[in-house]
Amino acid sequence: MHHSYRTTHHSRRLALGAGLLAAVALVTVGAAPARAEQSFGPTVQLDLGAGGVSADQQSTSLGISGNGRIALFSSSATNLVPDAAQVGFGLYVRDLRSGRTELVSRADDGTPLTALDESAGISADGRFVVFSSGAAGVAPGQPANGAYNVYVRDRVEGRTRLVTVGSPDPTGQNDIGAYHPALSADGRTVVYESARTDLVPGAPVQPNARNVYATDRVTGRTRLVSVGVDGQAADGDSDNPTISADGSTVGFSSRATNLLPPTPGSSAAPALGAQRYTTLYTRDLHSGSTALAGLAADGTAGSAAPVVRLSPDGRYAVYALGTYPLPGGKARTELFVHDLRTGEVRSIRTSTDPAALCWADTTAAISADDRWVYFSGGCSTTIVHAWQARFDLYRQDLRTGATEALSPAADGSLQSGAAAVPYVSANGRTVVFADNSTNLLPGGTTDNNWHVYARTRSDD
Repeated sequence: MHHSYRTTHHSRRLALGAGLLAAVALVTVGAAPARAEQSFGPTVQLDLGAGGVSADQQSTSLGISGNGRIALFSSSATNLVPDAAQVGFGLYVRDLRSGRTELVSRADDGTPLTALDESAGISADGRFVVFSSGAAGVAPGQPANGAYNVYVRDRVEGRTRLVTVGSPDPTGQNDIGAYHPALSADGRTVVYESARTDLVPGAPVQPNARNVYATDRVTGRTRLVSVGVDGQAADGDSDNPTISADGSTVGFSSRATNLLPPTPGSSAAPALGAQRYTTLYTRDLHSGSTALAGLAADGTAGSAAPVVRLSPDGRYAVYALGTYPLPGGKARTELFVHDLRTGEVRSIRTSTDPAALCWADTTAAISADDRWVYFSGGCSTTIVHAWQARFDLYRQDLRTGATEALSPAADGSLQSGAAAVPYVSANGRTVVFADNSTNLLPGGTTDNNWHVYARTRSDD
């Protein structure tokens, strides 16, 4: 079970090229957003080995420390560190100041790990990295059952510790793993998904159903996040958790229909009915309350791409919803930001033309001051086929609505490929992203693999 589940997650991130472009289908560009060359420095590549050698296989961005110094990414490259050839697929950090690349997916004894989920997270200071692995001998206390577990790597002490401890000798858990971890800024709280039933003894969960959990690494306490109303078991799978930097709020996707109280006079959750499409929720870890996050601009729940990002303070959720209809019955995804405090929902677009149809990658990032949203997508007022749709990197000022383009080619022309999966430092000055263009750097590149890049504001 855990092998096929891991493959699904792994391919979701690394197959960015096909996934991004196919998601747009037929769509019907207002004024071009302003370029950002004056405020941002040049684009620099991050998936580099000793001597500045470029990764010889594809790489994908996974995060950046709060201070903007340490970037986290995954790669299938064999030439980034001396023992990378043993890995096949690994998790790395790059120090943007020193230029040093480090393999962080290592066992407690330093052995490179070969069985990895594609998700990972990094603490604000860059010290802790969380990941999931199905390898044997990763850390003390690990069950010897071959299942995936969640671990935290301490880069300062050079130690790896087990997070998903569970009950001793969990009967029936031999082939059930834990995946898709995320980490709070202080490295204390880890969230993840799992179909295990031993993580919180007595918790209301259905057998074989995926749920979201949060573990406090200081106290060792694990709690169930995806819990139904009145303490009931969620009646559908919950996945893809994320956590706000301050550790207060967890976001996740779910097909459950009982996470919220029913609408008065109805047995159905608000705006959901009996539909089993994926939608997005947030859970306040302090109050224990769950809220519907994946709303369209009219306040109705939409069919969501199964990814939600939160602002560092947990106030805003950013996500993509499927939008219908389009010529030929096709669909597209459009990006939204939901203010969870006021309830306001706005569409994030690269065009001010209300007639333009816009699309977006399912990932986006918000700076710590709640001002800037970084995203990949585009808009058009004419019919564009999926393989012609552009996914450029932008940032939008949530106060003014002004939008800047961040992924031009080295000569200022349009990039030749697509940008995706942005992450931004807490101060909004450094953004890391994945891109498969061949012309982002002076002189270009010789391959069209996905690589990881960064741009940093050159002013204050």
